[in-house]
Amino acid sequence: MKNPWIQRIAAIAFGTLTCAALATPPKLDVVAEWTRLSYDLSDPAAEKAYEDQQVWKKVLMQGAKVDSKGNIYVSTARWGGKEIPATLSKLVKKGKEWKLQPFPNKALNDVANPKGLKAVLGFEIDRNDVMWILDQGHVAGAPSGPGDEKLVGWDLKTGKEVARYEFNDADTDKKCSFLNDVAIDNDAGVVYISDSGIFCNPLKGGILVYDIKTNKAKRVLSAPEWVNNENFSFKIHGRDVLKPKDGKPNGMQTGADGIALSGDKKTLYWTNLTGNRLLSLPTALIRDFSKNEDEVKKAVKVEATLPSNTDGMTADRAGNLYMTALGLNGVMKRDAKTGVVSTLVTSDDISWPDTLAWGPRGDLYLVSNHLHLWVDGDMDFDKPKVPNFRIYRMKLGATPYHAK
Repeated sequence: MKNPWIQRIAAIAFGTLTCAALATPPKLDVVAEWTRLSYDLSDPAAEKAYEDQQVWKKVLMQGAKVDSKGNIYVSTARWGGKEIPATLSKLVKKGKEWKLQPFPNKALNDVANPKGLKAVLGFEIDRNDVMWILDQGHVAGAPSGPGDEKLVGWDLKTGKEVARYEFNDADTDKKCSFLNDVAIDNDAGVVYISDSGIFCNPLKGGILVYDIKTNKAKRVLSAPEWVNNENFSFKIHGRDVLKPKDGKPNGMQTGADGIALSGDKKTLYWTNLTGNRLLSLPTALIRDFSKNEDEVKKAVKVEATLPSNTDGMTADRAGNLYMTALGLNGVMKRDAKTGVVSTLVTSDDISWPDTLAWGPRGDLYLVSNHLHLWVDGDMDFDKPKVPNFRIYRMKLGATPYHAK
């Protein structure tokens, strides 16, 4: 797990502001946890090969999302290699153990399938139970092939694909792009996408907008000062994210990562992973494909300097922002009315809080995955002090940003 490209995923920094703590933090319920990830492949021979060949050492859980019925889905981008059985899965209970079942099916997760999913990191389930699947296209850091970088809409109710857009060369750089996460506006029929741009130096981060109705997309922002590394470094539980290499610091650089849409759909927020600025743009501007890059970059606003860098983020219908806090081992909340950033929850058991997701009844889900240990090849797959992968649930009773 010491591939050089992977080590560009992990140098995050946090600022110097003090983050006010909420009086009564929500309870963190563990929904599922694993020391090593296990698949339900409906094929005993394939499952045995997965175990015998220790493919599980190559698998990192990144994202989790929840549908209206409470089913949980997870992403495992193929950063570790093509041997990973599936890059998108549904959690199924087998006895007392949660297993990953390829979703929507094994064929679509076949890395050799020209139309299949190669490396899914970010995805979202909208209010209509349509899953918007963002495929990075890169397997183990290799340049993506034709049609590999794409956005797929999958209707969970009908079990059918309802949209597909393959990013062209004007949208993404097939060597440099690192398509990261998505936010959905069902009212306007728009998907907002972050690109961390990590495979090149200097970075080539960006923000993209996809119009569902016209099946067209545009890269609306690539200005380095807004979507790239902010030259920060950081520690998790006192440990540098990346080990020094050849006696030199081995800090990572990552651009636009966490992305969220305000409850009124008027504002798009994002953060750069190696940075601590909360940035925004008016959605009316970037939905208008006639606007040029100069007009867009002039409208970027620095909303706040955060007390921690962040990976995943989301918002509720009232406009409050929820952001994972890597340096604080938890989740931050930014109040929509006051702009005050508070520590929603923190725990020594949380290590690299990755993504956030809304579930039924306004529950907020959180993935903790020890990504920094996996990147450095130091993950203990036998007897870790805390399970390597956890999905937590917080019962907030809030209304998700994408609700009607």
